[in-house]
Amino acid sequence: MSTLPEAPGSLAEHLKRPVEYRSYLPGLAVFEREIRRFFKVPAQTILGPLGSSLLYFAIFKYSVGRLAESAGAQGQSISQGIDYLQFLIPGIMTMEAINASIQNPMSSIMISKWTGTVVDQLMAPLKPLDMWFAYISGAAVRAFLVAAMAWVAGSLFAWQFSMNQVLLLLFCIFITSAIFGSLGIAAGVMCKDWDQIGLILTFVLQPLVFLSGVFFSFSGLPESISWLPYLNPVYYLVSLYRYSVVGIIDIELWKALLFVMGMAGVSCMISLRIITKGKGMRS
Repeated sequence: MSTLPEAPGSLAEHLKRPVEYRSYLPGLAVFEREIRRFFKVPAQTILGPLGSSLLYFAIFKYSVGRLAESAGAQGQSISQGIDYLQFLIPGIMTMEAINASIQNPMSSIMISKWTGTVVDQLMAPLKPLDMWFAYISGAAVRAFLVAAMAWVAGSLFAWQFSMNQVLLLLFCIFITSAIFGSLGIAAGVMCKDWDQIGLILTFVLQPLVFLSGVFFSFSGLPESISWLPYLNPVYYLVSLYRYSVVGIIDIELWKALLFVMGMAGVSCMISLRIITKGKGMRS
């Protein structure tokens, strides 16, 4: 009995090709593992950021928000002339997206090193670029989820759903994942224990985020120190998120875009170089 010929491009025909034609499959497996990993512990990776966002909105709405309202025009300078809660929403979105982007690959690599499963990954036919892209893609998915939930939570608190530029917001989430996902990869490979990870998160990342304009505007700073925010790279991201959500920005849009794209290029090249060398992956 004769069998029907396989359709061109069918899965069976595709799997019969040489390995190089299916070189993307190991990277796809790593990406799938990253997605499954943070969905396995939603209380920590998804619900945790949502809970912290709700706390921030509740605390700042009934503290700083009321002070800004009672102070009148002077208090409005804190939020660039708009409702304080509306001003706070994109800042919290930025903070949660950054935390998700850096923690996802960093914790994944550290757990692999700690459990010894990193050896299986190193022995697989996995190119450094595929590994890097898989980690960044997993970080982007997690960053999108937590940023979206922060936006919904804040909008429910404010009883107003604002969105100025959807495509720009998606670009912001992608560029955040590229920058801080790459930094998370580099930290995960280079750090030898969880104490070093904690030092990076506590004494480097947290001050940068908290002093980036997440909770207040820098537009009211004295002219003599008005240059200080420009030294903080996270300030440019917060400005882009705020413009994409509520339509206000205290820096030229093109400057913020150029800076974050340059920062993404540098951080991506550094992390890809670290993965390619492989030093620290077995420790």
